[in-house]
Amino acid sequence: MEKKEVYRWLASEPYRVFFPSALLAGIIGVALWPMFYSGHLSFYPSFAHARLMIEGFVGGFAVGFLGTALPKMLSTSPLKSWQVLVMFALHLAYCTAHLLGEIRLGDALFTAMMFCLVLCMAIRVGHRKKLPPPGVILAAMGLLSGMFGSLWGALFTFDGSIFVTAFAYRLLYQAFILLPLLGVGTFIFPMILGTPNKSAMLTGKDWRNKALEAALIGALIIASCWIEIKGQQQAMAWVRFALASVWLVKECDVLKITSGKGVMSHSLRAGIGCLLLALVAVAVVQQQKIALDHILYVGGFGLITMIVATRVIFGHSGQGHQFNRWNKALVICVGLLLLGMATRVSADFLPRVRNSHHVYAAICWVAVSIIWGIAILPSVRRRPTSGPSKPSPNRLSKLPKLTTDYTDFKLTKKP
Repeated sequence: MEKKEVYRWLASEPYRVFFPSALLAGIIGVALWPMFYSGHLSFYPSFAHARLMIEGFVGGFAVGFLGTALPKMLSTSPLKSWQVLVMFALHLAYCTAHLLGEIRLGDALFTAMMFCLVLCMAIRVGHRKKLPPPGVILAAMGLLSGMFGSLWGALFTFDGSIFVTAFAYRLLYQAFILLPLLGVGTFIFPMILGTPNKSAMLTGKDWRNKALEAALIGALIIASCWIEIKGQQQAMAWVRFALASVWLVKECDVLKITSGKGVMSHSLRAGIGCLLLALVAVAVVQQQKIALDHILYVGGFGLITMIVATRVIFGHSGQGHQFNRWNKALVICVGLLLLGMATRVSADFLPRVRNSHHVYAAICWVAVSIIWGIAILPSVRRRPTSGPSKPSPNRLSKLPKLTTDYTDFKLTKKP
């Protein structure tokens, strides 16, 4: 009985198992390059590295976050134990497939996991008691973009239309990251930055208007990916930069200076700055696109993910007092992550030291993962209540109630 209740509790907050798994996938993904350069890897790791970072790292954090947050926002039932188990097994399976160089198989398994997540969330939307923040529309469009990109890779890879293949990869490598960031940002960025939450408690016509606005932003970003592969790369880079900038400034007040203390708010601003810089860098520089995209991957998504994940873990483990502190481990992680980003981006512009810079960037990422893992990750085992170490059914049954209104992502009206 006790084990059953514990499994039910873990299923209601799947970030507790997906965050550690995603972190490990990221470590393995970047470690492929030092292994290759040292002669310990038999294949060129370009595709395996990209898939482990996008599908393993990004996908793992996305499932953990949305699987925890969305049911609470909808005031509906949490995920079932078997549902989380199936998705977690698929996550481990496709990461293993990519590690072994089986890209098509890995893409197919990733598509299956994303389909399970979308299906589970769609069922709960149908039984909701509350409306989610309108930004969830963008997150859903991002998930569907990732599903299409990976499905195309599983079925065709390079055998299909070259234009559709390029489009599918743009959706997987960029829209799958950017759209959920913009969508989730509308309700979690203000909490970290200390700015008003403009999406909170919207209902009726106001909610529909905001949802339509989010859908339009998402549709334009997806359309820009298609137009880009037709030869309009510079123009579409400016379009994505403009859309993301307007959305973040309008919905999250990212330019507003607040009196928030601690490393998290400042680090989040740095991550948002890297995200926007990445979107415009390609338009300005017009060369070494893969290198410049790592501003988005490392400084943008990597840094933002670390801060948001820290916020989630602290919030669900009863450590709210940590939000406004200058956590030394986080300060070191932020510095190393930005250093790793600069090293990786500069590598392709400096051919003579390209390989060594790839290795240095990988070392920085692994170091950040280890430090963050030691300092923050153990809190995924902590519960927000005190009491005997041995769980009892009564005690565990109360745990979901502590976050039924999603206390650590509490939606409040603008004052």
